[in-house]
Amino acid sequence: MEHLSKSYGKGKQRKTVLHDINLSVGEGELVGIVGESGSGKSTLARLIMRLEPVDEGTIAFFETDDFYAACQIVFQNASAAMNPSWTVRHILKEPLRSMKDDRDAHIKLMLGTVGLEEKHLDRRPSELSGGERQRVNLLRSMLIEPKLLICDEIVSNLDRLVQKEIVELIQKLNRETGMAILFISHDLKVVQHLCERVYVMEGGKIVEESVKRDGRFSFTHPYSRQLFA
Repeated sequence: MEHLSKSYGKGKQRKTVLHDINLSVGEGELVGIVGESGSGKSTLARLIMRLEPVDEGTIAFFETDDFYAACQIVFQNASAAMNPSWTVRHILKEPLRSMKDDRDAHIKLMLGTVGLEEKHLDRRPSELSGGERQRVNLLRSMLIEPKLLICDEIVSNLDRLVQKEIVELIQKLNRETGMAILFISHDLKVVQHLCERVYVMEGGKIVEESVKRDGRFSFTHPYSRQLFA
């Protein structure tokens, strides 16, 4: 992303929510974005996914003919991201609708990678726990083997034990598949544990970028220091 800006509203009511954002995610990288609520993190995720147009700047995703197969997103609200009347089987088969091979067999083969079992396939979202719903969302995004997975506050509504399981799962996916992951969160402990590089956002701007060295990040910007203190 280069010099990305985004505003909402018209005339005097127009408000700029992202200012001159420069950000990159390399192949196989695990990159974090942190900042307080309202800093622009989720808006940035929507722009990256082309769910909304940018006002200024460019977003480039290299070496792909099919952007939506190569770049996937998992949202914070796992329940809202699924059709409540569909079974898990139906939810997981939907992104594979153009697949010529046996979709059921492919799904069953992949269930174990996110800690789900065949018994979950015939359940509806309301019959799953919060952690199970987020695992279904992760698997749905993984089934088409994206190059980049964007995780937008995906552990914020889960209890600590389930958070730990999901974070370990993301590490495992990154390690075993080489999938690049952009992990957006306000949970600084999770980001420090999970990511190798982190961007800090304040008021719609990236105020600092830090690379983990010797297992920790170091910061020079006053806002970053205050945030991580």
